[in-house]
Amino acid sequence: MAAQGPFSTSNCKTSVSSMCQPAPPLPPSPPTVSKSLLGSKMSSLNPLPPSAGCEDSLPLAVFYGPLDAKNPLLVSCEKEIQELLGFMKRKKALATTEEQQHEFHRRCAISLFNIWTKYAPRLPAAYYNEKLLKVGDRLCEMKEYKLALLQCYGRYLQQFSINFDENKADIHQFKTVYFPEGFGDKTAAHTFHALNGKNICSYQLVCDSDMKLQNKESVIQCLHILSSLRLIMQVALPQEHLCWIIFNGTIYIYTICRKLMIIGQSSKALEYLLWASTCMESSVPLLSVRYLTWRATLYTAVCQCYYDCQAGLHGEAFARRALGKIDDLGQLELMSSSQPEASRKYYREATIKMAVMIFKRGVFESRRKNKSFFRPKIRINLREIQTLPWPRTITERLLDEMFDSTASRFLAVLEALSDSNRRTLQTGPIATDEIEIRDVVSELFIAGRELLIMSSTGVGGMLGFPTTSLLQLIIERKNVISMDTAVKFIKLAFTYEEWSLFESAAGQLINFLQTQDDPESKKAEKDLTLLIAMEPLINVKRNKGLVFPLENYKEGQSASYIKKLAFNDIGMKTTGYSEDIFHLAATLYSCVCTSSQNVQPDKEIVVDIIMFLWQKCKSGLQQLSMFKNSYAKFTRIINNNKWIYLLWQINEVIHCYGMQDINIVLVAEITLRLSEILETLGNPGRKFKKSLEASLNKGTGEFLGTLNEGPKILPILKKKPLEQLFLAYELLDKAIGGINYNCMLSTLPNGLSVFDHYHTKYTHDIGGDISKPVTPNSFMMDLHLELIQAQHQIAVVLLDQLQGSSKFYLCIFFFSG
Repeated sequence: MAAQGPFSTSNCKTSVSSMCQPAPPLPPSPPTVSKSLLGSKMSSLNPLPPSAGCEDSLPLAVFYGPLDAKNPLLVSCEKEIQELLGFMKRKKALATTEEQQHEFHRRCAISLFNIWTKYAPRLPAAYYNEKLLKVGDRLCEMKEYKLALLQCYGRYLQQFSINFDENKADIHQFKTVYFPEGFGDKTAAHTFHALNGKNICSYQLVCDSDMKLQNKESVIQCLHILSSLRLIMQVALPQEHLCWIIFNGTIYIYTICRKLMIIGQSSKALEYLLWASTCMESSVPLLSVRYLTWRATLYTAVCQCYYDCQAGLHGEAFARRALGKIDDLGQLELMSSSQPEASRKYYREATIKMAVMIFKRGVFESRRKNKSFFRPKIRINLREIQTLPWPRTITERLLDEMFDSTASRFLAVLEALSDSNRRTLQTGPIATDEIEIRDVVSELFIAGRELLIMSSTGVGGMLGFPTTSLLQLIIERKNVISMDTAVKFIKLAFTYEEWSLFESAAGQLINFLQTQDDPESKKAEKDLTLLIAMEPLINVKRNKGLVFPLENYKEGQSASYIKKLAFNDIGMKTTGYSEDIFHLAATLYSCVCTSSQNVQPDKEIVVDIIMFLWQKCKSGLQQLSMFKNSYAKFTRIINNNKWIYLLWQINEVIHCYGMQDINIVLVAEITLRLSEILETLGNPGRKFKKSLEASLNKGTGEFLGTLNEGPKILPILKKKPLEQLFLAYELLDKAIGGINYNCMLSTLPNGLSVFDHYHTKYTHDIGGDISKPVTPNSFMMDLHLELIQAQHQIAVVLLDQLQGSSKFYLCIFFFSG
């Protein structure tokens, strides 16, 4: 999405899709390709021919005639650039290893540097600067952001000042450095283009090195980029012909701020979103109806930031202010001409977005008890009114007054119930002692249930949904809702412990999702399946909740579906201690390990379930310490112990889902526990010196345990002792690599996070030398050391068990790896 229309510039506009979407396909290279490139093999990364020596003494481009497409110097320059870009396009996919990628980038950077060095003194300044920007845009399309930043946008900006710090400059210094000639010439447009390109590339490089912005330094860099964008927009704002700079700047700010909001930094993103909204209101060309949808998106993001920061009062006030701005714009358009159908849709979408943000707080505040009024209010029976026709409650009447379609009312219900600071598995009623607020939550669920039944009933009384998005349904005033919003509503029912509504709706929705083939439906099906499996472990008292279930629901239907799924995929019979735990583990294993990467369940749900299972598993594994003196009893309990099976399932899930990038401490603890068991099985002589010989003399049956008793044997128990040790070594190696990567991401510029000591001496203002801890992540360091020690111990055992050439081969394997 970029600026279009009369104020867009072909060589200056930059799309936000380059920041958050795959690059579009590149245009074909010209037919003139050098023989050196045509003769190179596809499997090699041969460097481009080196440029000639010093070109300062060679004639300029004007020497060869007019500066047009026939000028031989311009043709030669264009030819070499296209050869390089074509080379990069072809060879980039072939560089698979880290070493090949490094060599590829090195050669491309040298080749591009040689081209600029060769032609820069001989080309006209305007042509050279425009070519820098065009090549930088092409490199951004190929996601070569570092090369574009250093060799294109950065090279262009070097003509102004090399040591200029935008983060410490004000608007006057900025204008003096970058726009000494003002904003009327073409050079100003090129400078804005280069500044925006520099910020885009800087942001992409931050995301490439730290996708989740785990390092504090990454967040600081994002804030510096936002400050730079704000300064650029501040300079361009008084110039109406530069409104495309304002529009594109708001897109870049919104993209970066959405990233910050996702990681819980809404407070830092708020001021920049407010600035973007103000700029859209202050630029006269951007006040047209054409940009109203984008203005509403920025308004909504600002309101969401306020709600994330627990400042609902400011969020509602800003939404009311924005609604007034939208209404003023509508009145102005009506005075000038009649509204076409397209304009009415823009106004409707923007108005409903703001109305939802107002309803999000207003539905609760209007019901709060007036402390100066002592007369008790008469409460209605929420169970009895569910059989009455709509509208039945104050909340439903407010929905009818503010919204005119089922789709818009359902969106309002979702937003009122949603809380970005609360995870799905953080179940329980709303955290307040006010009975009136709890009644509003129940009324919202009652209204949502009724809207779900009225709008989405398919064949045979079951749920059914259209393929249209909810926003489009709202604009068209449709009385139906979309599938993704129904899934979100059911998840909210789980969070607020409306168990009857959750079980009935989730069961029917799963039946609908099983008939769909798109990845989003499959992911939603797995999310609901995991929540159904989790429900018995949270709802221990088997409560029903206040809201009635959907029609045509048979109690226990969802639970039987989960048990069938667990038994079919795992085949392990569990009895006794809380078999729901093992059903949950089997369901999680089925949803994660047997599914492709594009249909994995929600990360938040998976992480919370793994944490829950691991806490239960740790207490269950404590019984193994009772058999530390008898190898025969130990092997027997290993073969028949459900907690060992659960530990193996958790380990498989964390490696299939990539938990190393999410919670490395959890991965390290699970790896240590499993590797300890594998080491004991692979090298029993270390822990069972006394009982091992007696167990061996009794025969294979007692030594191995009763392997044939259970319907399914763990894969790790089928392995030979040497293979079990190798597996333990590999698991520990992955965990160590994960901690190394995590420490790299969290390394601070001051070096405190990589100190190898725990205490240091410092002189206090009052006393003498005092020992003070300087390493904040000492637990992580201890865990890291424990993993290294366990891996070293297993490596020694492996070396001791192998003889001759096998031992020599293993040594080579270890040192080469």
